[in-house]
Amino acid sequence: MPGRYLLGYDIGTMGSKGVIIDQDGTVLASKTMEHGVSVPRPAWAEQDAEEIYWGEFKLIARQLLAEARIDPKEIAGIGVSGLTPDIVPVDREGNAIRPCIIYMDRRAVAECQWTMDKFGDKVFEISGNIADPYFAGYKAMWFARNEKERYQQTWKMLNSHAFVILKLTGEAVVDHGVAGLTAPFFDQKKLEWSGEMVEGCGLDMAKLPQPYAAHEVVGTVRRQAAEETGLAEGTPVIAGGGVDASASAFSVGMVDPGDSACMYGTTHCWQIVLPEPKFDNRFINFPHIVPGSYVALAGLGTSGAIIKWYRDNFGVLEKEVEEKRGISAYKLLDLEAARVPKGSDGLVLLPYFMGERSPIWDPKARGVFFGLSLYHTRGHMFRAIMEGIGFALEHHAEILREQGLMPERIVAVDAGASSDLFRQIITDIMNTPQDYMAKVAGAPVANAFLAGMGVGIYKDFSQIRDWVQYDKTNEPDPKSQAVYRKLYQVYRNIYEKTKDDMHVLAEME
Repeated sequence: MPGRYLLGYDIGTMGSKGVIIDQDGTVLASKTMEHGVSVPRPAWAEQDAEEIYWGEFKLIARQLLAEARIDPKEIAGIGVSGLTPDIVPVDREGNAIRPCIIYMDRRAVAECQWTMDKFGDKVFEISGNIADPYFAGYKAMWFARNEKERYQQTWKMLNSHAFVILKLTGEAVVDHGVAGLTAPFFDQKKLEWSGEMVEGCGLDMAKLPQPYAAHEVVGTVRRQAAEETGLAEGTPVIAGGGVDASASAFSVGMVDPGDSACMYGTTHCWQIVLPEPKFDNRFINFPHIVPGSYVALAGLGTSGAIIKWYRDNFGVLEKEVEEKRGISAYKLLDLEAARVPKGSDGLVLLPYFMGERSPIWDPKARGVFFGLSLYHTRGHMFRAIMEGIGFALEHHAEILREQGLMPERIVAVDAGASSDLFRQIITDIMNTPQDYMAKVAGAPVANAFLAGMGVGIYKDFSQIRDWVQYDKTNEPDPKSQAVYRKLYQVYRNIYEKTKDDMHVLAEME
């Protein structure tokens, strides 16, 4: 008989979060820690795997056990997800050889072009994704080509949460969802590494981890890890919670084909479940947490990160108020933006602050505030940021409507979705209702549930829906359509008319 509790953990771009839940989904303990991203050069983005991924897990695990006041032996299973696609090269002792190159990093442009020149359409046929620096395979190619000595020292190339799983169990694994984002190396239809692509790109197959379904148990907590974390030796650990965005969506019931959810995180990840691997190359595509189905994901590059960037650089006063009075700086900025008319009095943002992923796939795109005048205020700029993110999502919605795949409604999840103003702006721009849950732990709870699936506590993935109850629905405001349709066309035109100049600026960095 397994233990009564489950531990779920998620590594986000700007913070980590863990929970301990009981078998009914009640959260007994919840802990978070903030961290940052290192940007050593323009368009590069890295994190310290030892300090952030494993270091924070050790601290949070102990804090969770203390808060829950349970015997570690009562934990039946552990599930971990994390930001991805990224690469953490490790040696045979499990030590990170270099900082993790995270998904936001855009350095592998040359590797993408080389791969397309050699393989052409076969890249999409096998991997289900286009060639772009976002995907982990091209990051691995850059690493192998530019840091040859470190590459030779590498035993395995992992992602963020696989690094934690390695530390816990000693096993080098990857779940199918994350493997799908290691394009061009993973064959999504066969659910296995493609020797043709891996070896054809000059990499060693032996350096890649073993793929598993996300909920499969891949090992147990080792003695050393138990001593460092406070967890019980022998506790089962699953392959992972899949892609962090997908885990967040799964936590609010994105289970079956046609279900849809949008993650309001450091990046916006809007997802739709597909019944089979029929992919559009303008989207990000990967296997779903639920075996046998797939996910089409609209992935913005730096959406939520732009909001944080604005707060940190232009919201100094609001941050001071937050420190002194405990009122969220974001909430204060929301109040200022709410006083600005819809359309921000003609101010439009292109949210391409580190290039852009889907659907334009342009690593040299750059952010733009268009239409600034002396009349505009900080409130206009903050609202324009939210509207620009909405326009980026609407760009994907156009594609889905063309294919007859546009969902009737979307579930909004994660921290950014707590802003009613933000949800309403995106609802109005996309003309699609959004359901919102105020009290949801997101990906960590999904990972805990998946661990429960792995150890046999739960029998069906749909049981996660028993924990879902929406608190509010944002309905589209018909009066918003005229102004937002006009500005959306301006948004689309700006990129098309300035992208060549963006590329010139990018090459000067």
